Amino acid sequence: MNYRIEFDILENEYWWGGLISEAEKMPYDSETVFKTDLERDKITQAAPLYLSSKGRYIWCEESFVIEFNKGHVIAESDYEILLVEAGKTLREAYLGAMKNHFPFKEGIHTPREFYEHPQFNTWMELIKEQKQDDIIKYAEEVVEHGYKPGIFIIDGGWQQRQGTWEADPQMLYDPKKLVDRLHELGFIVMIWVSPFINPEGKTFLDLYINYAVEGQADKHLLKHKHMVRHKDGDVAIQKWWSGFSAIYNFTSEADCEHMAKQLAHLMDDYGFDGFKFDGGSYKPQSFLRGTDFLGDYTCSELNNAWMEFASSYKFHEVKDSWKQCGKPIIQRLFDKLHSWDKNGLNCLIPHGCFIGLIGSPFVCPDMVGSGSWTAFLSGNFDEELFVRMAECSALFPMMQFSSLPWRHLSEDAQKICKSMAELHERMYPEIERILTNTEKTGEPMIRSMEYMYPNHEYEKINTQFMLGESILVAPVVTKGERKKQVYIPDGEWVEQNTNETFTGPGTTLVDAPVDRLPWFIKK
Repeated sequence: MNYRIEFDILENEYWWGGLISEAEKMPYDSETVFKTDLERDKITQAAPLYLSSKGRYIWCEESFVIEFNKGHVIAESDYEILLVEAGKTLREAYLGAMKNHFPFKEGIHTPREFYEHPQFNTWMELIKEQKQDDIIKYAEEVVEHGYKPGIFIIDGGWQQRQGTWEADPQMLYDPKKLVDRLHELGFIVMIWVSPFINPEGKTFLDLYINYAVEGQADKHLLKHKHMVRHKDGDVAIQKWWSGFSAIYNFTSEADCEHMAKQLAHLMDDYGFDGFKFDGGSYKPQSFLRGTDFLGDYTCSELNNAWMEFASSYKFHEVKDSWKQCGKPIIQRLFDKLHSWDKNGLNCLIPHGCFIGLIGSPFVCPDMVGSGSWTAFLSGNFDEELFVRMAECSALFPMMQFSSLPWRHLSEDAQKICKSMAELHERMYPEIERILTNTEKTGEPMIRSMEYMYPNHEYEKINTQFMLGESILVAPVVTKGERKKQVYIPDGEWVEQNTNETFTGPGTTLVDAPVDRLPWFIKK
């Protein structure tokens, strides 16, 4: 590698950055032993950025390898790596990196419909059997149980096959009638798509033959048109959770046009309003660093092209992102397990705070209860966990249900989930105010305690967060806990369940029965 930086961690210095999948283990400090190759290890929601509690940051325009080893840091890349002192705090490090490398463009705007009401996604109830009558029943139940209609997402399984974005008649027998009914109920209707192409279908063969015919003269000199390919012209195949697929190449105008034409049909002929753009990590099995592509593009460039294509639609949701710093893109945190730990509830706060630190503040937590399709197959459903996930999600910028509370929970637990949805809606005016500020300033919507209150020894607090500058949210994230230790920062804070005032800095123990989300507003 051509570029290398090497330095020592300062006394009481802490670092965040790189991979969201490691965020619950952050911050890194003088005792940390950790090494990652961002190109190899990024799965979803990552950036070539590390930020320090002492105001320093590391930035590279592309991926790099970084190692923390007992207070010593080494970073190497084929591209220039910067170590910059932007200030004295985590907030100053972020603001400096943002100003220098990914300033938020003036006038950016994200659709308020994502924030105003909890979203609903059919995935966890229907999995791959996205049948029209079941979808309508799902939506009607949402309204019948008193939830307000907003964003409604039909997940994967509706299509004939990946890459052929037409309804499977065994699933959606009359797509226009389906969308008309959902619109009649008041929903904005989005539907699932991916950048993958089933390698045995007509779509694949059409695109493959198109290449083969035009490339007879000299494959190596032909400009790539369709699908990600290796330098010998062979189609790159990627293993994903749903199988093995060829991949659209969105750096190619031809592939963009091919996909856009299919999506236009779904919108114009059936009335869909937007799309859930899943996938996009671009890791074909036959290479490591993306150096053998036909067309001189990298995995990162392929991902960026997919994100750019997705965000060209007003109503979009993405997840598998790389270096989307400063972009007005709606992101959902990657799938969480139905678990108190091991990428479960324990990760919602650190992951939510992390994604703001890498310049992607327009974030929805994962589906309440879990978005992992295998979550309930082993019969380990935990009602308390479901409720606490709803409480933790309520004061995120967005909130999303998939498993329907009335199909799984006791009557009391259902009421709690409903009250959390109502809390989110009641707080929407404030959420919208914070959102507007974020669009102007680029500052995260949800923030860690260390970001807002440096030099208070808050670096390792991952169990509470700030919504904007004056709302402190302290959900219970431990099974069986009925009291919550809360770190109260400077000032006077009013607990919103009891109207009790607490003065900081200090810690306090507040009651947190299963039906209560502890949260505070600064006077």
